[in-house]
Parts: sequence; C-alpha cells; structure tokens
Amino acid sequence: MNERSVLEESLANGIEQGFFPTAIAGLKREDDAPILAMKGVQEHTVFDVASLTKVVVTLPAILLSVQAGKLSLFDRVARHIPEFTIGFDRVKKEQINIHHLLTHTSGLPAWRPFFITCQGRQAYIEAIGKEPLIGEPGKQVVYSDLGFMLLGFILERIWDLPLEEIAKRLIFHPFSMNHTGYGVQKEWDVAPTEEGNEYEKQMAWNYLQDRPDGSLIFTEEEWRSVPWRKRVIQGTVHDGNAYYGLGGVSGHAGLFSTVGDLLSYMKLWSDPVGVLLDPLLRNFAIQCQSGELAPRRALGWEHSVMGGNEEQKARGCSGGDLVSASGFGHTGFTGTSIWHDPERQTTIVTLTNRVHPKVKDGMIRWRHMHHNRVFACVGLGKQKGGE
Repeated sequence: MNERSVLEESLANGIEQGFFPTAIAGLKREDDAPILAMKGVQEHTVFDVASLTKVVVTLPAILLSVQAGKLSLFDRVARHIPEFTIGFDRVKKEQINIHHLLTHTSGLPAWRPFFITCQGRQAYIEAIGKEPLIGEPGKQVVYSDLGFMLLGFILERIWDLPLEEIAKRLIFHPFSMNHTGYGVQKEWDVAPTEEGNEYEKQMAWNYLQDRPDGSLIFTEEEWRSVPWRKRVIQGTVHDGNAYYGLGGVSGHAGLFSTVGDLLSYMKLWSDPVGVLLDPLLRNFAIQCQSGELAPRRALGWEHSVMGGNEEQKARGCSGGDLVSASGFGHTGFTGTSIWHDPERQTTIVTLTNRVHPKVKDGMIRWRHMHHNRVFACVGLGKQKGGE
C-alpha cells in the first residue's frame, strides 16, 4: 500500500471511530513533492493549530533571536522581564532561564485560567510572577503554557515589535506561508472548533474547586461573568488565555495554518544545508535536552523515546513506536500534530478538528497508531520518488 492510501485509510479510521469529523494529512520526504490525503476538507483549509504555535512561531523566533545576537538560550528570564520575580518563589524564579522555558523544566505549572481576571500582557506577566512554582528549575518536565507565554513576551521586548509582526518577518514571509497567521483572513476556508467554551469552562470550574495554595484566585461570580462563547468557534482562537486575555496572540497558542504551509515551514528543520537557521544551532535544538527526565524534551519539541529509559518508554510519545531515536514533534489540543524523522528524512503533518463540535477522547491513541502506520509505510533507506 502506498503512502497516500495509508494516510487516507488512517484518517478514515479516525473519523469512523468518532475521534474527529474532518482531517487532512501531508507527508514530505526529502525533495519529493508532498503527498496529501484529506477527508471532509480542502487542501487550503485553515486550522487552529493550538500548541503547534509553540514550535512554529515561538521556538524558531527565539533561535533566530539568538542567531541575531539579541539573547542567549541561557539568559535568565528576569534579565528581560524583571517583573517575573515579584511574587512567590522569587529566589527560585531568578534561576529560571530561557532554556528551562523551552524544555518545560522551569517548574512553572502547566495551565492557569488567567483570562478570568487578567487582560493584556502586563497583567499576565504579573500574574505569572505571582504564581508559585510546582517544582525546582531543571528538576522535572512539566509541559507549561505559562513558559511559552513568557517566551512570547520576551520576544516582543527584545524586538520591540508585536509577536505577530515578528512571526511574519522571521518565519511566515521567508517560507511563503500565505495562509498562516494569528487570526484569519475573511476569504480563508476555516475549520470549526468547539461549540462554545464548555471544555475550558469546566476546567476553570474544576480549578476553582481545588485551587492550589497561593495560586491564582477568582470567585464563582467572576467565573460566571466571563462572556463564555456559546456558538461554534470558527476563525477565532479556541484557547481561552489567547482569546480572552491576550487578544488572540500568544507564544503558546493562537496560530492558524494549513498543511501546505506547515510542510513548507518544516524546511527549517529538514533541509540538509540549513535554511535561515545555523545548522549547528538547529542540531543542538533537536537533541534531547532533558537528560533522564521524562517525558523527553528537545528545545520546544517533544523528543522520541527511543534510546530513553524505562520511564520514558512507558510514557511513549505522540510520534508512535517507529519514529527513530532522533525524531521530534509536537501536538496541538485541537487535534493537530507535526513529526519529523531525520533518519527517514520524512515529515508528517496532520490537522484535525477533534474538538468539533465537542472535545472527544481517543485522540492520543489514534495519533500514536497513525504515526506507526505512516512511518512503517515510509520505511528506511527508501529511494526517492517512490510511493
């Protein structure tokens, strides 16, 4: 069975099981033309890619800023955002650097519903500064939206530009990503996400009932007063902190894109001679940076568990069982993912809207099986041009 057939069969399987209503997947190997498969959407359908924002905007912008001499990977966060150390755990927070944020080893919590009480960047910086850490910097991996919010704020300060403008200049324009941006153009065909904010509304309620000591405080009245969206969300970002608190633009979420644009962007990470990014810096960025900690993290990217210890293997990774030891990828809550396997010289981009009309379970396992199928079909040492 050729790659396109495998992609089509895998997407159809996900739809039949009710994991998502529509999807598109693209496979790119070496210099071959991309192979696309789609169910219920068109080639240029735009998706809310959620946390892929972290590795499509924030990560490359940070690395290109390093290359431009605007910062170091080991700069302390407080060097660029002094307000970060105003609250709890200030001594520990003074030790947190950009590398910690990129590898999710800062000790910051995963998520907080700041949007219930905060509006704008300064309010978010102060709220994160007041938030207690949940661990020692560098001692654990906890995937954190807060860390990537901070990275976005740092980028805006060092470039003295809005994040969306930085992204356009450094990433979207160089890779001709004409259907990618924070927010959407009226002529774009945009996949819908959730019907209202029910999932995150319930998350915020659960947080209110079991709030960690010292963390963000809000009342039931404030929770009820949020203008929770009721209609199907389409063309505005699904994530609550990005939508309500940060005007749709953040380092952790907010990006919309297409499968073609994302495959084009991945040349940054797959071109043998390097595109825009110094090859040595790029190679450093895609190596596992978290040592024996699990789950394994490169800079920004999730790293393959091959070569990891038993705890890492037990956790698995979203790229499946077959992605090589040098593989790296990322996922988005809305049902999106990117995985690249350098040994196969293959990139797989998969975009679904698994949150439409309601958030569904089963996506983690489906994604795992999906990548197993596709990487097995591609194989190793395959000659170019074949399907």
